[in-house]
Amino acid sequence: MLRINLIPQKISPKEARGQQALFLILLVWMATGGGLFYHYKFVLDTSSIEKNRGIIKENNRKIAEVQAQLSQYKVLPEADKQKLQAEYQKRVSTVGRIEKVRSNPVFVLLELARIVSVGQLPTVTGPENKTELDTNWDPSPIFFTSLNEKDRFLTLEGVARSHYDVSELARRMRVSAYFRNPEILEAKVMAVGQNAQKKDAPESTMVTFKIKAVMVY
Repeated sequence: MLRINLIPQKISPKEARGQQALFLILLVWMATGGGLFYHYKFVLDTSSIEKNRGIIKENNRKIAEVQAQLSQYKVLPEADKQKLQAEYQKRVSTVGRIEKVRSNPVFVLLELARIVSVGQLPTVTGPENKTELDTNWDPSPIFFTSLNEKDRFLTLEGVARSHYDVSELARRMRVSAYFRNPEILEAKVMAVGQNAQKKDAPESTMVTFKIKAVMVY
């Protein structure tokens, strides 16, 4: 026959302390879990939502600004677009023809006339190139007797007062934007006949020259 002892058993103090410690650990664990759950649910999630709402609000503001700017532009019909393109192409063609005319040999000859004109200076690419020129030079005694151009190579012949005039002419052609690599091929002293009325007058001389250069146009 089984016997059941219904008399309450006394718990030793050691066992009671163990149960209390276990209960406290369980209570702390539950409190920690509840705190973490509350922090994640009501703090972290809320801050993320507010942050996303701020980003969305800022993006909506930027979109509204762009739409306001776009509303200021008028969308042209296709016919108007083609008309504007045709006018633009016409202007481009006109400018091209003008540039072609400006770059022909006539402008090179005008540059040569400017070089041998009193008080004029050649067209230079930079102001520093003018420093080597003689601004007091008088080109009036220079005369051209021949001017030939073939494949943009210019051969220039003429008469000058002295070798210095020939050198200054070549120097001005060298700094000009319309000539490249000018070279003095010939510079000879030529005696000029005496004046019949003044037989005792000293014999004067002139310098015949030939210069070769490349024309830029």
